[in-house]
Amino acid sequence: MEHLDAELLSLLALGEPAGTDADADHLANCAQCSESLQALQYTVHIATLDPAGIELEEPGGQNWTAIHEALGLSPAVAADPLTRGTMRPATSSDTAAAKPAAGEGTTKQADGPDHVPTPLRPGRKDRHARPGLWVAAAAAGIALGAAVGWAGAGFLGQTGTPAPVPSQSVPASIVLAQTPLTPLPTHTGSGEAQVQQLPDGTRQLAIRLSNDHVSGFQGVWMGSADLTKMVSLGVLSNESGVFTLPSGIDLAQYPIVDISDQPYNGNPAHSADSIARGTLNPGN
Repeated sequence: MEHLDAELLSLLALGEPAGTDADADHLANCAQCSESLQALQYTVHIATLDPAGIELEEPGGQNWTAIHEALGLSPAVAADPLTRGTMRPATSSDTAAAKPAAGEGTTKQADGPDHVPTPLRPGRKDRHARPGLWVAAAAAGIALGAAVGWAGAGFLGQTGTPAPVPSQSVPASIVLAQTPLTPLPTHTGSGEAQVQQLPDGTRQLAIRLSNDHVSGFQGVWMGSADLTKMVSLGVLSNESGVFTLPSGIDLAQYPIVDISDQPYNGNPAHSADSIARGTLNPGN
């Protein structure tokens, strides 16, 4: 069987409406290509996460000790570099070094504020700065690189559920089908789903789902009526999102819209923990 090439999988992972009907049909029926696409989409998801608000933990001193021993570094650098500048008490040699030698004058800037040294290491806020435009380029490069690796090796080491970035501006469209999304047991999230057709013929799935405090991330799926076939479309990062439908997806064969709680465990398969579900009704 000839599988989809790496470049096409990368474009699909980035949410681009790429490929032919035959490609979409192959993707819906080929477990290997489907899992590879989900792995690439997961890579894009991780690459585009916004670190703002995520509290980073500083490593403990034992980490530097292990690094120091493994690399065989000098005893002069045995102290943890994150703490040695703030925790070492002053010594007599430090005091002596701070005093000018006899006959030497002190230097001071005239008519101006004291010079403030520029810190060599950025503070916590700098480390949490929001990513700029490089995020999209980085995500594309990561996805393409991962796809090339998959093509050469035949598999990916990490797999997971996708995460295209939903579009916030929706062009004029017509509704082909829609359904309410009803919460499943142990969940409270509800909403609606619409399949919309854009003027250029592209179809997209628009999702609105109220907040459900899940432990993982929310996967968006199209499924067969008996739920034996599931096609991953992406990750619902907010309470609403829009996802491009592959051109080969037949709504008559995949009428189920399913939102799942997917754990961060690298498994691209459906978690079997559905948050909400609905059956599309064409023509509504």
